[in-house]
Amino acid sequence: MSIRKTEIEFKFKKLVCVFDGQEEGLSIKKEEEYYGFETADARGYNVFSDMKVDKDVLSNWIGSYPKAYFELVDDKI
Repeated sequence: MSIRKTEIEFKFKKLVCVFDGQEEGLSIKKEEEYYGFETADARGYNVFSDMKVDKDVLSNWIGSYPKAYFELVDDKI
């Protein structure tokens, strides 16, 4: 058995929330900035509160949400 280390490149985007998730019990707030990359099905974003890396891991994942909840601010981060 062999194990091969594979690196995956994610294209992060800077997003602004346009949906008040707090009213629905979600962890996103309207007009707050977030970072994210598209989900595998390209219908949403995997959302992070910031881009801090701890031991090669982005540990501040908030959740996966539909694209309609966000406005794209910058797609070249």
